[in-house]
Amino acid sequence: MKACVRKDPTLLKCDHALQFVAVLAAAITLTLGTSSAQQIIFAPRPVPMAVEISDITPRPIQPESPVAPRTPPAGTDAEGPTTNAVVSRTEEAPSGTIPAAPTERTHNGSGVGETGAGALSAAGGLESLYLTSDNPRLEISESSYIPLFFTILGTYTGTNDVVVRARFIRGSATPGEDFDLSQPVKLVPAVGGLGSLGWLPVPTILDEVNEGNETALFELSIDGSTNAPIRIEVTLLENMNPGQVGFVSTRFQINEGSTNGYAQIRLWRTLNTRQAATVTYRLEGPASAIAVLGGQTRRTATFNPGDSQIFVRIPLVNDTEAQGTQDVRLTLEPNDGTVLMEAFGSSLLTVADDETPGVGAPLSISEYESGDGRRGVAVSTMVLRGYQVRLEYSENGIAGPWQPSWIFEGADVERVAFDSYDSSTMRMYRILPPEPLDFTFPW
Repeated sequence: MKACVRKDPTLLKCDHALQFVAVLAAAITLTLGTSSAQQIIFAPRPVPMAVEISDITPRPIQPESPVAPRTPPAGTDAEGPTTNAVVSRTEEAPSGTIPAAPTERTHNGSGVGETGAGALSAAGGLESLYLTSDNPRLEISESSYIPLFFTILGTYTGTNDVVVRARFIRGSATPGEDFDLSQPVKLVPAVGGLGSLGWLPVPTILDEVNEGNETALFELSIDGSTNAPIRIEVTLLENMNPGQVGFVSTRFQINEGSTNGYAQIRLWRTLNTRQAATVTYRLEGPASAIAVLGGQTRRTATFNPGDSQIFVRIPLVNDTEAQGTQDVRLTLEPNDGTVLMEAFGSSLLTVADDETPGVGAPLSISEYESGDGRRGVAVSTMVLRGYQVRLEYSENGIAGPWQPSWIFEGADVERVAFDSYDSSTMRMYRILPPEPLDFTFPW
């Protein structure tokens, strides 16, 4: 059976005549989930027969001529139409306004009218879908693309992809100059694409002019849906501004006996990444700790064009003196208009001593049920900053062989590892004495 196709907003045509379909008299009730009382009921309804409106040109109203009364055939009802008629009328909304959802009315043989977008379509069509947004306001740099986040909700039983379309409404930003709207369409798979977070990427256009921050209001809609669209307000951050610079963490740690031979510190910057930038940071701490870090109290770091983050290596000088664990404060110094990130303009680097033995902490093991014939344990311990310990297990008692299971890096909090194994086996655990941390942590 071919369905009616709307080819013109004011004209309803049917390529093939609809055939009447027998409708079950009983309603089909589907219950969603076992713990929810929500139900969807599919009730029988008359199947409309489309009437073709082939001419919409206004014509003079002709006076009616008397028509002889028509006598209905024997055994029929003389009142009321005998077929369903469907008439769809769409009026164009004024410019600059959001068009209201078209109103469709179905008249059945009893003279009772039914209105609404679902009057012409079965359940599960595009007209029942609607959009929501958890991010109605976005701030994004103009050096990337604008992700217009959305979620499609509703029931859809079709097989074609769902088309989500974006439209610029207003704002200080200019389409074609600040962002590209030549292809503002996102195709969402009909199967598995509904109900999950998606986004429509709108590419931004790079320029060499500092225009300051700009705004743009976008409207997202679903092709074929009669539900209202959603709007998303976007602030485009000018990427020609110097931006902000900071450390990625307020704490780093390393052991002077690291096999790498250096402490690696990570910095990052926002906004302008197209130009090179050099930042300076100073080191403050005990003289013995500064000596382990090469003796320099002021160092520089350079962002090359395109770099949003860099790794700075501070060489380690491994001496033979037992100095214990020491802290060195790293502090960025603003220059060339650079603004420091709040709370990330400085960081604390903990330098542990390989001549000072690390203090071992007890190993705690707790058992839990993991299901499916398996057992599980949570193994935890404390490790000082600048050190690491290796966790091992054995299934043959203390004689071993012992197998490596996990590496705990030093921190100020308890570290936990999880393990599961067959319930028919017995597993033992042990940790080795603390060893120098081989790499800078955290990354």
